[in-house]
Amino acid sequence: MNPAVPEASLTALMHLLTEQALLSMGVPHPMVKEVPPANPAVARFYVDLLTVLKEKTEGQRTELETSQLDEILYQLRMRVMDLKPAVETPGSPK
Repeated sequence: MNPAVPEASLTALMHLLTEQALLSMGVPHPMVKEVPPANPAVARFYVDLLTVLKEKTEGQRTELETSQLDEILYQLRMRVMDLKPAVETPGSPK
């Protein structure tokens, strides 16, 4: 296996989805020169995907994977709450 490519695992999938969520929140990645503006709807989509992953793998994860996934979801949910909505409806408080 190429040392630059990690082994396929649940942890690798969780980290891949986490990176995409963070990029969608406008958090810069060290390997990406330009970060597109934050897109809250896409960020929430990736958090939702991680939530589905958690639900569908219930009882299948190791304790370490479970604690990592719980921590990832907590941190991402805290960040996503700080994002402005993608589309504001007229009359909604700002």
